[in-house]
Amino acid sequence: MTTPSKAVPAAAADLKPAPQLCVLVVEDNEADAYLIRRALFDQPDVGLVFIAQDGVEALRMVEDGEVTPDLAFIDLKMPRKDGFGLLADLADREDASFPKVVLTSSNAPVDAMRSRMRGALRVFSKPDTYAALQARVHREVRRAMSSALSQ
Repeated sequence: MTTPSKAVPAAAADLKPAPQLCVLVVEDNEADAYLIRRALFDQPDVGLVFIAQDGVEALRMVEDGEVTPDLAFIDLKMPRKDGFGLLADLADREDASFPKVVLTSSNAPVDAMRSRMRGALRVFSKPDTYAALQARVHREVRRAMSSALSQ
């Protein structure tokens, strides 16, 4: 007679920790960076959030391997290196294939077009309320998570 083995339900045997996203926020305005970070931390799918104050700092963080983002939120108007310059620099890098979403105070259609031409997946004006910002951030996190799970 064989000794019965301890049964493990199939669902439990297949459980793996859920992946969490690493998000890079490139924003020079401290208040906006705080609100974006707060909206990101409300999301259970977000594990790490890195803040860069401009494109120079963000590019250095990516190049040095300090951050390997699954998603980036990028402002356009920043000192030293603006969002356009950062997007252009990231467009040529194999290690920067993550989705780039521009959150800007600009409503100019030319800024949205320039952003997309440099690799931005989507471009949005910064919402007027925290609730609207939170909803936008949550949608982008869900999209990035769906993309990460399908790979």
